[in-house]
Amino acid sequence: MKKILFATLTFAFALAGCQEINSLLDTENYQAYDTSNFPKTEQDAEQIVTSIYNAMPIVYTNPENCNIFRNAVASDDMFGAGSTSNTGAQATDRFMEKGADESQSNLKRSYQGIFRANYALEVIPELDDALFKSVEYKNYLLGQAHFLRAWFFWELAEKFETFPVKLSTATEILPRGTVEEGYEAITNDLLESIRLMPAKYGYTMEDGLAGRATKYAAEAVLARIWMFYTGFYGKSDMFGVSKSDIIGYLKDVRDNSKFGLEKDPREIWPYTNEYSSGFAYGTDFDTYTSKENLHWVGNHSKETVWACHFSLMHQSLGYNRIGEYFGLRNSGSAPNALCYPWGIGYTNGTVNSKMVEEWFKDPDYGPTDKRLWGSVFAVAEAADVLPWLKEEGGYVELPKHPGNNSKEVEKSMFHNKKYLVSTSYTDASKSQITRNFFYSYNNAVSNHNQYGNRNDAIYVRFADVLLMLDELEGTVTGMNQLRVRAGLKPYDSYSFDRLQKERRYELCFEGTRYTDLRRWYGKDAGKVISDNQVGAFIEYRGHPVPGGWTNIPGNGIVERYAKTRGFWMLSNAEIELSDGVLEQTPGFGPDDKWLFGNGDLPYPTSY
Repeated sequence: MKKILFATLTFAFALAGCQEINSLLDTENYQAYDTSNFPKTEQDAEQIVTSIYNAMPIVYTNPENCNIFRNAVASDDMFGAGSTSNTGAQATDRFMEKGADESQSNLKRSYQGIFRANYALEVIPELDDALFKSVEYKNYLLGQAHFLRAWFFWELAEKFETFPVKLSTATEILPRGTVEEGYEAITNDLLESIRLMPAKYGYTMEDGLAGRATKYAAEAVLARIWMFYTGFYGKSDMFGVSKSDIIGYLKDVRDNSKFGLEKDPREIWPYTNEYSSGFAYGTDFDTYTSKENLHWVGNHSKETVWACHFSLMHQSLGYNRIGEYFGLRNSGSAPNALCYPWGIGYTNGTVNSKMVEEWFKDPDYGPTDKRLWGSVFAVAEAADVLPWLKEEGGYVELPKHPGNNSKEVEKSMFHNKKYLVSTSYTDASKSQITRNFFYSYNNAVSNHNQYGNRNDAIYVRFADVLLMLDELEGTVTGMNQLRVRAGLKPYDSYSFDRLQKERRYELCFEGTRYTDLRRWYGKDAGKVISDNQVGAFIEYRGHPVPGGWTNIPGNGIVERYAKTRGFWMLSNAEIELSDGVLEQTPGFGPDDKWLFGNGDLPYPTSY
């Protein structure tokens, strides 16, 4: 059967192939391109590879399915929060699901990307080398395809543990592979991408290359995956890749990639943009950013080794709704001067006050750490309910923001800054507030707190490369670079405790903490998360909860983690479509208490 290629508005086209779990089938050719006449040229090959990237942003239109959001909320640094109806994030926080098919769209997106990568790897090698500007460039395209297939596989492994390991475009229904099959495929693809992608393609802002995968991204991602695999599964190597190999790859990234640290860690994040601060209009809107004289470095930062990028021109290629899901609430559901420059959303992922207090009071960190109030902000009466905020260095950024007490649950008084929609005034006179600053940044973007967010979803930063090296070598070289950048004194020696804290604070809310806890603590990770959350201050619909955050009696985090081992539910619809070939993730069977709904939070509902 011919496989059909569908055109898109940008990047020329995107491939649409068989949904490998049998819920997306071949269709009639309406748009001329199919495998009988495509590809024929280098440009065709480029378009095929670009189409793989185009599968990445789609998941961010429903952040509850994306790994960054899930990992952040499932960690000990955040609560599910939101309103009584925002059960998706609340379920994630407790290793549950709000429905049986929450993962279906993510699975379709992942296997769409995998299909496109498989297609690229089948057809591009068949093209004559003479069609390309060089064999080296042809290899770069193939290396990207191997890398992207490995990336989609890793997202599935991180979320579901095992998955159908699809290595061709053949139409077939495969069972979930073993752990070994999945990680061996990931390892092989990443090693091949490192071999194929030329070293000259490192960090760049050149059109057509900015944001693309590189051999250095492959080396950093391989290190990230290696550390999880060896830690979580208790292995000494990953299919022949040793610790010394990983150290060598990370040093290659550090020394040769042209990626590096930005001068201020806060300027990586879009809230420091010049429209929100007022600098773009030659004025000062009296924000944290303007007081600290911060200037956003923009998407495709030199510190961003690997990320999902979003078009500033075309909504059809996706938009980053994480900021909306973490956004603030008020009774008008619209940004105003009391919450400026922060945008409106669902208040999911409120920040654990215990974590913030530990950071604030730690003598090795404290309020002199630029990253503290550069990553977290407090609202409303936070200093009244948390008296330590009145101590020297304490800071409540939005003391007059009232929130919406009729809806907010698990309100901790703290929100993250890295992934929360930012707004801007439209001019120096403050005549109007946009729903997202990207509308001021580029008027081609919708003035909407959902469609308008186009900030990078960052997977691996250069800071993480340095910290992985420190952890593997028992050194403080990278940590001290980050500490000095943050305004702190360097450490005199390495300890695992210091490494853990540095990773927690440098990379907070970026989706790494959950994976770190799992690889460090294995079966005990659930207890660590639970212990670090229980008792933290929260309000439920405007009323402080006696005793603070709590587990669900008889079905708490420790119990749920023991059953699921931190993995998530496969869509029941896909299992049914497979005629029983696929099996459900342990912990989500008919006898498990995995369903979370409205009213299931363990707090008084009489408020």
